[in-house]
Amino acid sequence: MDAERFHEHYRLQASWLAPSRRYLFRKAGVAGRRRILDLGCGSGVIAEELRLASGRPVLAVDRDPEMTELARRLYPGNEYLAGDERRLLRQGRRFDLVVISFVLLWQRRPLPFLKRLRGLLDEGGALLVLAEPDYGCRVDQPDGLAFLGGIFAGHIRRQGGDPCVGRRLASLLRRAGFRAQVELASFLDFPRPETNGDWEREWRFWKDLAGFSEATLRRILRREKSAIARHERMVLFPVFCALARP
Repeated sequence: MDAERFHEHYRLQASWLAPSRRYLFRKAGVAGRRRILDLGCGSGVIAEELRLASGRPVLAVDRDPEMTELARRLYPGNEYLAGDERRLLRQGRRFDLVVISFVLLWQRRPLPFLKRLRGLLDEGGALLVLAEPDYGCRVDQPDGLAFLGGIFAGHIRRQGGDPCVGRRLASLLRRAGFRAQVELASFLDFPRPETNGDWEREWRFWKDLAGFSEATLRRILRREKSAIARHERMVLFPVFCALARP
């Protein structure tokens, strides 16, 4: 799938949790941070928010060079690097704020990953975890759409990730040597008829990403549009966040 389609997904995902991010940026004192790392930056949506909030360019890093190249074109005010935390450690880079969002759930070994992030922090630095989900507690209404969470969770597991990592966030941070304040940046939505287009594009993105059938897609869209029209569609999706310090 090309980088542009991932960007549309990241942009929509970011819009759902924007109020939580504004709160977390204030809590982490982003405006006063001088060396900010956005690790797993994707297409640079949140890196650009961090730049605007801090008034300084941030370093945005992603393993996929196509994503960092797209981010560079979309948001040229930041610095971009194709790589990961290991590369930054080898370079001796240090930051006073490291930011991750929907990154921990893809880690095959999240505890060593968090320990490496701790090694990227300056004295007095902090790790800001903007969003880590718990698909095991996702609720889709009406009942005929209850199977949707399993589509996301199954794809994440097949990729070696943990779709329920949010519930483990406090424990993982403590074991990695952080003192953390873990909170719930929960996503609750009652889609309106005018949002049908966004939801349909998102489901087509997931069809191509997770590989479910065209028949399943048609069933999802039919049931979802009907539920939205009847004002019965509801999504409750627990997403955890944290501000952590060594």
